[in-house]
Amino acid sequence: MMTRFNARLILHRSPLIGLIGLTLIVAGCSNSYEETVAGVKVPIPNAMTKSQAKGMQLSLAGFGGAQASFQGNLQPEKIVEFYKKEMPNRGWQPNIELTSKGGMLTYTKENQTVVVMATKSDGGSSLSITVGGTGR
Repeated sequence: MMTRFNARLILHRSPLIGLIGLTLIVAGCSNSYEETVAGVKVPIPNAMTKSQAKGMQLSLAGFGGAQASFQGNLQPEKIVEFYKKEMPNRGWQPNIELTSKGGMLTYTKENQTVVVMATKSDGGSSLSITVGGTGR
């Protein structure tokens, strides 16, 4: 038989246990991961995975850059929304925006530029991240 003291103790523990569990679930759920492209950490939506095709690297005197491609089932419009929110939150300044059922966005920070291109592809979407800058 449960006494009033034991029932009260359980009721006080359950919300605490529930809060701890919820905190762990939320902390473990992220809508993105980071990929390093040309030495720059760029957020990538979780629904996108890196393409098996080898990325491109460019190195010229005073300029360097690289490109990485991703595939997934996230609609191009959602990819654009993701970057419109994430990049400014990470200190990147928006520059050019060309959008229509996907699109191209450019961001700059210090001497670096990130170009994001999201397009519809067979069976899903394609995402291309190009990073370039001076002083590399």
